[in-house]
Amino acid sequence: MSTILPWIAVFLGILAALINLVRRKWLVNVIGLAVQYLCIFIAFPRTDGIVPALLKVIVGLMVALVIYLTILSTGSIRKDKIDLRLSSGELFRGISGVFLILLMYWAVPWLQSEVFPQSSAPALTLGFGLILLGLLQLGSKAEPLYVIIGLLTFLSGFELLYGSLEFSALTEAMFAMVNLLLAQTGAYFIIKDLETETL
Repeated sequence: MSTILPWIAVFLGILAALINLVRRKWLVNVIGLAVQYLCIFIAFPRTDGIVPALLKVIVGLMVALVIYLTILSTGSIRKDKIDLRLSSGELFRGISGVFLILLMYWAVPWLQSEVFPQSSAPALTLGFGLILLGLLQLGSKAEPLYVIIGLLTFLSGFELLYGSLEFSALTEAMFAMVNLLLAQTGAYFIIKDLETETL
């Protein structure tokens, strides 16, 4: 059971990042971001104890909470009907994301054997998946919420990849600070963007 749990976290984390890439539902996107951080907690290597992984999930949930409370305070969460049909843009982003995921699954075994031999396969897979999907989201959306979620997705994948190679308390503190500053910056730009829409 302990060997299958990280792979379940990899699947759920990449699925949450793919949903964030495809759909434009604010509440779904914030929940997807929180799921990503929970999956990082499960897949993070435990070589230095549980504290670094616990720090990542606490900071990640704080980031998701800041973004959620910002959206909630602006009154912009609309009760949209759940529409399972995909627009052409959502379909394009979904196909692009699936292509990147397939490319990543093909490349990860080679990367693990040749470049990252000390990293576990689940951490490497989830890290590269989040990096690739975060970069794709940054390049395909212009709204502040989705840009911030793309940056946080990319950064969380990089953190997971870096944490599987080496642990440094100072670096982990820096990553936590950058995550929280990105959440604050995102909150500012979300509010500013919504204020310009109402004018």
